[in-house]
Amino acid sequence: MKTSMARSLLAVIFGGLAWSGAAFGGDAAEWSVPEAVEGVAGGCPIESPDAKTLFTAGGFDGTLDVWIYERPNKKSPFGPRQKVPGPVSLDDAGDFCPTPLSNDYLFFVSDRPGEDSCGGVDIFVTQLENGIPKGVKRLPCAPYGPNTPGRELAPSLTIESDGIYLYFSTNGPAGDQDLYRSRLNWDGSFSVGEPLAELNTPFNDQQPNLSRKGREIVFSSDRDGTGGQDVFSASRTRVGWTEAENLSRSVGFPTIDGNETRASLSRDRKRLYYGSGGTIYVAERSRK
Repeated sequence: MKTSMARSLLAVIFGGLAWSGAAFGGDAAEWSVPEAVEGVAGGCPIESPDAKTLFTAGGFDGTLDVWIYERPNKKSPFGPRQKVPGPVSLDDAGDFCPTPLSNDYLFFVSDRPGEDSCGGVDIFVTQLENGIPKGVKRLPCAPYGPNTPGRELAPSLTIESDGIYLYFSTNGPAGDQDLYRSRLNWDGSFSVGEPLAELNTPFNDQQPNLSRKGREIVFSSDRDGTGGQDVFSASRTRVGWTEAENLSRSVGFPTIDGNETRASLSRDRKRLYYGSGGTIYVAERSRK
């Protein structure tokens, strides 16, 4: 993605986040039982870095679009939903899995057509100015970028000790959804995605979200046969990822008999969001 937007994104990442290697070991208490977020609906929930905006996706206008709910601070309830306008939300496309970054940059995925389409659902990036997208760029197709002919879902950006990575899931190479990561190069382009072999299974492992330093991951998977997608979590150690824990079971999610999708962590790692049945849920924990 050798564009001015790509170079600007690279500068924002270095300017807006402190470079730091992954910290290892657990430092958080157990999650509370999730509760529905009052006044919020849809799926694909994720907080903005300042915790004042909750991004979601929903078909409230007939097509799947990106929506936001705003609040004055993280202790306040969210206000009414507002659609992120085109060219993010389009009337003839499904636009979802938003991921806000610093300086109002936004990743999302869409099945919109175009001459540069990689097929299926691709990852896009934009920057918002007073809530209005300044234009969108599709990330390039493999082998020149992370997009494939399949469905890419839930992009998540992290800064790690050896570089900056974009995590996502796709069914392009394998036929089922698996977890991948793509390295951000110094020229602003992204490499082809590489599978996270330690966490992937023969089942659908999808929609990853990572803490900003990459030491904790949450994702959805149907590997345990509980009737749908459950929320899983794993931590990074000096020798690799821990075995993924089924949070839906261990915490006792009230939605365990349904699909629990696109889990995400707040920037301070104190809140865990996910969607199920058109309702947004949040669990909380304290930090030790």
